[in-house]
Amino acid sequence: MRGDKVVLFWSKYDQMLDVALHSWRNREISVNPSHILSLQSHIKFGHDIHLYTYQPIPHGLPEQVTVHDADEIFPARHAWSALNRGHSIAHISDLVRFRGAVLDGGIVLDMDAIVINELPDLTKYFCTMPAKATGGVAPQWGTAHPPFTIHDDSWDGKALSAFPVKVDQETAEDILTLATVIENSLARPPKKDSKAWNYVLWTIKELSRNHPDAKIFPPIKTCPVPSWMGAGKCYTTESPTRLDGTNTVFGYTLPSTDEILAESYIVQHFFESAFQGVAQETNPATFWFDIPQNSLIGLIAQRTVGDRWRTILPNLTRQ
Repeated sequence: MRGDKVVLFWSKYDQMLDVALHSWRNREISVNPSHILSLQSHIKFGHDIHLYTYQPIPHGLPEQVTVHDADEIFPARHAWSALNRGHSIAHISDLVRFRGAVLDGGIVLDMDAIVINELPDLTKYFCTMPAKATGGVAPQWGTAHPPFTIHDDSWDGKALSAFPVKVDQETAEDILTLATVIENSLARPPKKDSKAWNYVLWTIKELSRNHPDAKIFPPIKTCPVPSWMGAGKCYTTESPTRLDGTNTVFGYTLPSTDEILAESYIVQHFFESAFQGVAQETNPATFWFDIPQNSLIGLIAQRTVGDRWRTILPNLTRQ
């Protein structure tokens, strides 16, 4: 079993609580229940787990997780100033993870990405998420909005950029350049349009064209389930599930649970977006008891930590 290095980030910012740099830096935070499952999936596959944070996380992190002070990558005073100006902590996360991944290579991953099958033995790769095929916001593929350039012609490239990204020595320079672009943007007032919000993923798509030997995976491999539901809802928690291989949403056919479990390396659950307004950390002891056993995430939890997942996962949170 290979020990792939994975690079994660977790910090929180609350404008009402974090009124000064020292209060933000010293405020204890917790990981969410879904993060516990994600970390357990990395442990199961023997990954070398590196978590960057600006704040103390006293509970819930397994001993296999190496915790780094993100201040070593991007000074906390600059991060806090950017947050106070209205920048998203997601862009700070991107900056920190990119620079962390360049150190000896690594896979930039989200905290709610749960590994379900062994990751591919490749030195570098890029990943994608489903794009809407119908509706007013569906991409108009063409000269103005080209699909991914798929160097091995294994699929049509009509998808959106997503994490994970695996960084090696050949992609490091491009990734460091992107990190510098993010840092410069954080020093200016934030822009509010959607293009500005997504520029990191747009840039990753562009730089993937510079590396014809890099694999670009279709959505089924690392992001088979879209995040097109409202607050408090998620396809992966549904029972009965729509993940049967026949249901279509915005022209995209949702894969079946069996297909995902067999073919996907990772499932992104989008808890931080799909569960906006639902505070997972408020009652971790009961969170998993509200998850249907035959939902996709229920099946993944059972596969990751065993049949007693509903009692095992809350106990891991209280470490």
